[in-house]
Amino acid sequence: MTVTLKLIASWIFGGILVSVGSWIMGHAEVNAGVSGVAYVIAVSVAFILILLGGLVWISVATATSKH
Repeated sequence: MTVTLKLIASWIFGGILVSVGSWIMGHAEVNAGVSGVAYVIAVSVAFILILLGGLVWISVATATSKH
């Protein structure tokens, strides 16, 4: 089974998306100077990044199984 460079790059990109989303989610908290709207936006962006990373991983798994 050969894995192309494109699949490897996609797999790594998905990992980066999940990592950045997790980092944002882990550091998001409501403090002085942080509005509720800004908190909701940060958590929403983090959630979307995690979903996109998972979607990329699913795409890589599907493409790998077809080889």
